[in-house]
Amino acid sequence: MEHQNKKSYLTLTDNNFERFADTDTLLRSGVHVQNHKSQSRNFQFLEDNFNTLFPFYEELYQIKLSSSLSSNEKFYYLDYFDEQKSKLKKDKLDSQVTLFSIFLYFLHKVEKRFSYTLTKSEIIEVLNSHHKIKPHIQRLFLGSDKEETNTTVKTLDKWVSDSLRQLEKIGWVYFLEDENEKFEILPAFERIALIYRDAINSIDEIKTTND
Repeated sequence: MEHQNKKSYLTLTDNNFERFADTDTLLRSGVHVQNHKSQSRNFQFLEDNFNTLFPFYEELYQIKLSSSLSSNEKFYYLDYFDEQKSKLKKDKLDSQVTLFSIFLYFLHKVEKRFSYTLTKSEIIEVLNSHHKIKPHIQRLFLGSDKEETNTTVKTLDKWVSDSLRQLEKIGWVYFLEDENEKFEILPAFERIALIYRDAINSIDEIKTTND
């Protein structure tokens, strides 16, 4: 009976304390961890210690250490049982970054326009010509104007650049070294479909504003 209310605590050895600290920082920063060269050691730490880490996050932060699959590749992230009760602040993607992610997923996974490695300029070219997406782009960046201007072109370029950098921060894309524009789409990008599958499946019906 004396053990009935005993909580489980994470015990760390000298060998894995540094790995835990690094992995914990990534997770609590909203990063999705997967078996990619940039995160392979963190991913293996989660694989080896999941059964201990799951109750640790649940009891200490009221948050769930979750995993999902993308093309048979696993990725880890922190999810919320109840955002109001959680002791961690949930950072949400900006609405325009979310919209960009939905478009990119639709082009990459549904229409298979891109491989897993592509450039920013390739995305912009397709966004500007796709018959379902172009009207959303016009509403976002042209407003009442009927023609593109240098300003709207720069705004579109900045939107794509800023969105990709946000996705890089949470582990959904990875920019290749010595390549200013080329990046990889990582397995954890599948998370956007887990959250917004209905919007992806009816992309032409999305309500788009520039607010």
